[in-house]
Amino acid sequence: MIENPRFLTSELLSRVPGVHHGFGTRLEPLPAIFEEHWESLRPRWKQVHGVQAAEVTQAAQECGGVDALYGSIPKIPITVMSGDCVPILMTRTDGKRVAAVHAGWRGTQARILEVLGEKLLSEGENLRHWVAAIGPAIGPCCYEVSPELAETFSDAFPRHVKGRLLDLPAMNAEQLTRIGLGEVEILRACTRCSTLPPENAVSGTPQPRFNSYRREGAGARQYSVISLT
Repeated sequence: MIENPRFLTSELLSRVPGVHHGFGTRLEPLPAIFEEHWESLRPRWKQVHGVQAAEVTQAAQECGGVDALYGSIPKIPITVMSGDCVPILMTRTDGKRVAAVHAGWRGTQARILEVLGEKLLSEGENLRHWVAAIGPAIGPCCYEVSPELAETFSDAFPRHVKGRLLDLPAMNAEQLTRIGLGEVEILRACTRCSTLPPENAVSGTPQPRFNSYRREGAGARQYSVISLT
C-alpha cells in the first residue's frame, strides 16, 4: 500500500503500465485524479449486494443493478462505492482490461469474485495474467456479526472467523487465490477504526480516515476507481 492522507493506491496495481487507480478516503471520497469528466464518463449502476457483473463498453453506460463492473475502454472509470464493504480493483498485467468489485457480507458469502472469475474465463481470459488489490474495508478488529452469521461463515471460511469477528478482506483474497489470480494485495486499513495521522488531522483529536457505514450510517462511503489511460 502506498500511503497518502487523501487517497490510497496499491503498489501491485501501480506496477501495471497504462492503468490509473485509487481508493477514496474521508478527505477525498473520489480520488482527485478522476474528477475531470467524472459525471460524463462514469457508468450508471446500483449496487444490490448480489453477484451480477456488467461489461462497460461506453461512457455513462446504464448498467442496472450490479456489484461488479469490467471493461477495456480507455478513460472510462470502472468503479464501485463502499462504506465498510470490501472494494476490489483488478487489472490484467498488460494493462488492457480492468474490473472493480463491491463485496459486502452477502456478496462474499455468494462468492462474487468466483462468479466474476468464471465469467472472465468464459470470455477467454487467463486469470494468471490478472492481479488485484483489496481496498480499505471494515476489518476483523471491528466487524462483529450475529452468532448465526458467524457460524455460516465459519463453515465456508474457517480460517477467517474468530468468534463473531469476520475478516472479509481475507475471505475475498482467498476467493481470488482459488480462481487462480496471479497476485493479490490486501490494503490493511479498517474503515471503522482507522484514523488520520496526527500531522493530517484538523484538530488535536483523532479523526476518522474513512467514511464508515457502521460508524455514520447510510450515505457514508467512498469510491474505488480504476481506468485505462
